[in-house]
Order: sequence, then structure tokens, then C-alpha cells
Amino acid sequence: MKKIIIVDDSKFFCALIEKQIIDNTPFGVVTCNSLDEARIILSRIDKNTIHACLVSYRLRESNDGESVDLFRKHKVPTMVLISDITAKLRTHFWRLKIIDYFIKNDKHVAHEIVETIKRLDRNPNNKIVIVDDSKTSAKVLESLLQVHQYQLIHFTSPKDAFDYVKYHQDVKMVITDFHMPGMDGCELTRKLRRIYSKQELAILGVSGAGQSLMAATFLKHGADDFIIKQSFLAEEFYLRVNSYMDRLNTYQELATAASNDYLTGIPNRRHFFDVTDTMHDSMVRQNAAVTCAMIDIDKFKDVNDSYGHTVGDAVLREVAKILKKSVRKSDIVARFGGEEFCMYMTGMPAEHANMYFEKLRQKISETIIRAEDYTLQVTVSIGINSTLERDLGSMIEEADRRLYQAKESGRNRVITGRVAQSAN
Repeated sequence: MKKIIIVDDSKFFCALIEKQIIDNTPFGVVTCNSLDEARIILSRIDKNTIHACLVSYRLRESNDGESVDLFRKHKVPTMVLISDITAKLRTHFWRLKIIDYFIKNDKHVAHEIVETIKRLDRNPNNKIVIVDDSKTSAKVLESLLQVHQYQLIHFTSPKDAFDYVKYHQDVKMVITDFHMPGMDGCELTRKLRRIYSKQELAILGVSGAGQSLMAATFLKHGADDFIIKQSFLAEEFYLRVNSYMDRLNTYQELATAASNDYLTGIPNRRHFFDVTDTMHDSMVRQNAAVTCAMIDIDKFKDVNDSYGHTVGDAVLREVAKILKKSVRKSDIVARFGGEEFCMYMTGMPAEHANMYFEKLRQKISETIIRAEDYTLQVTVSIGINSTLERDLGSMIEEADRRLYQAKESGRNRVITGRVAQSAN
């Protein structure tokens, strides 16, 4: 487990922040009440186990930021606690490349610290593309964003950047200069907005001083914000970038919650039909091979009754994980409710379906599930339908009827409508 190091001479404050971090993040906490304690911890701890540190600028025996210098010298991501801030201190902090500073007597300080720690944990998965034909200008932005551990990619060519972002939906933000050869930043912004909404991609325009209409031009073309290179402050830059990243992550978390089953993490019934309706229309037009399967965990009520619902939930998650790993990107698996799942497989003819699902049935039956103090195994019954019909609902209903047949004929088997395969 990675750790957060807290350095403050108030034991009460350390305990307060420690509780908030432990309750709201996956990190452990090490507290120090003096600079000497911090030095000892740093000499003994593996630096790779430190996620970040939260350090008071003023301690009893060190009143001039020695504690901050200590952790920055060891290249530990550093957040600073201070009672009041001045312009001189602010400039000093950003020169040290700290993560952020917090006013200690602010009533929201604990919440802000926890949110910053969470953000620092997410940022390696947040991809930002910088588009600037000046390597020097790009380096300035990169050096700032690297402090917050964002994943960065730099392009000197707007066309190359567009081609990359077009096919990489995991890009969260594009920061683009205006004056570039072949395509200016506003044109790049306009082309990207044809593909991605503001809920999917944030775009920040950047240009030199003296461009009085540039901000309006970028915004009109779909940018979220605009920055003048020569005058922006590091603190302002971080606030803008973090704000847009938080907005995108919140939107995506809400979208995932709406489309995914809360327990297993795989798509829910509603999302299944949202996705497959369009897919199935295309399959019908092409007269392509399609297989629908209904899968049900055998005697699941007995699992809940014998072991409790916590173990039952673990069984559902494990079966869902096996199902998810078994499908290709072109297929979809969803939890339909209770212990029932549905799979929609494109390009799978009847002669392949029976063998595929028999292997899947066997894989599930052989899996040992560990939950709480128990180990157990479960089986599934599967009904499959590989007869292409225009109405997807009819195909699923037929698969469901075959699932019922599998249950009635002994469970732990696959029924295609022609042959029953069982473990018995």
C-alpha cells in the first residue's frame, strides 16, 4: 500500500487529516511532528511507496520551509500547509514545483487535501495532448503538467495531433497553440469538436500576447478556455486544467454509473439494448452470423442462504469477470438482473457457438471463488440461439427458453436447441 506522509507539529491536525485520507482514499498514512522525525522517516522508507507528502511550511524548529525543501530534494510529490500566503511565497512554491498549497485554517482544508490526493492518483490515466511547433513552449507546459503526473504527448504537427486524437478516445484534453504550419489551432479545435463534445474532450487554446481577439476566436471554434503564454500564472494554469479534468472525470463516472451494473461493473440491461439495437440492425443487413446467449448461475439462492449475500455478491462479480474476459471488443455482455447474464456475439455461427459456450461453462465450473472465509465453486446453465432474426428481442427470448430447458434438464449444461452438452 502506498502512503501519504504528513508533517505537522499539531498531533490533533495530523490525526484529523489522517482519518480523512484513510476513510476516503486507498492510501496509508505516516505522520511526523517535527523535521527530525521527517528526516528519519525519509531515511528508512522506500521512496517508491510514497504517493505524496503533506508538509507544513512552518514547524517549531524550522520556520522557513526547510521541511518543504527536504521532500522536494528527494523528489517526493509535495503539498504544502501554510497559515497565510504572500505573493513572494506563492512564487517560491511554484518555483519548487509543488503540487498545491493549502491554507491551514480554512474550514474546507481536509476536503481539498483529500480531493487533491485522489486527483494525483487519477492523473497518470488522464492523457493530455500538447500541440505546439515550438518545442521550447511545449516544454514549459510539460514541466508544469508533469508535476501533477498527467500522461503527456507532444505533437509539433496539428495534422498528426488530429489523427492521433481522432482514434484515441482516452485523450482527455488538448492544449493547442494558434500559429502553426499547415493548420492553425482554431482549425484544429473546430475539427476536433466535430468528433468530441465538451463532455468528452477539453480543449485549451494558447497564443502569444497582443492577440486581443484570439480568445473569442478559439471559444467560437469550440475551445473551453484560452491562455496567453507570456502572462499566465502556474497557479491559474493548474486551476483551469484541474477544473476541466475534474468535470470530464465526473461526467464519465456518471455515464459509467448509468450504463454499468453497480455490483459487477459490466453493462446493465438498458445499456445492452442501447448498444445492440444499432449493432443488430447492421448484422441483419449484412446477413451476418450472430449468437445470443442467456446465462444463469445455478442454485444461486442456495449460495445466498448458505453463505450470505456478501459471498453471493462475490460470486456474481467473479462470474461477470470471467464472462467479460471471454468476449471480444465487438461483443457485449451484460447483467440482466439477479444472477442472469446475456451475451451478444457477432460473427459467431452456430457450429462455433456450441463449442465456445461449452468451454465457457467448464471454465466457470472449475473456478474456485474465495470470499470472506469461504471457498466455493458454482456452475451455470446456458441457452444459446444462433438463428438470425430481424427482431433481437425474439432471438433473446428463444435463448431464454433454451436456458429454461437447461435448468429443467439438470443444470450445468449448454442447450442450443439441437444438442445438450452437460457435465453429467
